[in-house]
Amino acid sequence: MATEDPHLKVWRVHPYGCPIAPAERTLRNTANRDAARWCGPYAHANTAGWWVFSPVDIDITWHGGSEFDWELHTPYSNADGRLIRFLLNESDTASPSMWLSDPEGGRTKFTWGQVEPGVAQIWTGCIFETPPGWALHLRSPINCGNPAIRIMDAMLETDWLQYDIWLNIAFHNVGERVELRREGWPPLAQLVPIPKRSYESKWNLSEELLNRESPEANRVFEYYVEYNEKKFARGGKQPRGSESTLMKDSTTYYRERRRSRGVR
Repeated sequence: MATEDPHLKVWRVHPYGCPIAPAERTLRNTANRDAARWCGPYAHANTAGWWVFSPVDIDITWHGGSEFDWELHTPYSNADGRLIRFLLNESDTASPSMWLSDPEGGRTKFTWGQVEPGVAQIWTGCIFETPPGWALHLRSPINCGNPAIRIMDAMLETDWLQYDIWLNIAFHNVGERVELRREGWPPLAQLVPIPKRSYESKWNLSEELLNRESPEANRVFEYYVEYNEKKFARGGKQPRGSESTLMKDSTTYYRERRRSRGVR
């Protein structure tokens, strides 16, 4: 896969693992309409990556510590085990009989409080593959999600790690039932592609008060003043709230964004 043409490949270990869908700015029409239409930073965040939904319909209640109750409404079958056994041949050295999920034990699709207290795990049934140099930030859904839970963040180095992924779900409220649905809203998690150099590089931090004492400082100052001149009608104090004002703000933002990319 070429870096110039980024592509997420999903290898399904289970045919009914987590549904995956591209994220989009309206959050399936649940986002603030004006913000989704006019606010570039908000809309760009909403469209980052892919939504991940629960593979099963399940209700989970955390009772504190590592104590959970759950009611599974749809099965999470052992189709993965059957698939692996079917694909194996005599030349393979692997012996998956000790870890394949089956009624006698082995690999499960859920864990309860094993990672740490208050954390349940659900198996996605998916392997994710990205181009060289790209990772996936696994996180809670952006600008949406169930406030009773959060997804523990992880950087998945999916350009080399072709391993099936689990979701670590941290529960906030003791005794509150959380309903997860395969076709429901909001999504359970989000996958955001990021260059690995964004966290592998050693970033330096510098701070200074805005000034005009160097070419770099003067560039920042002039841009800041010019941007606000365009945005707020020559330095005026227009209140934000009307659609016309939001449109002016959005027009300025997107024009400057295109200019930064050398697009007229």
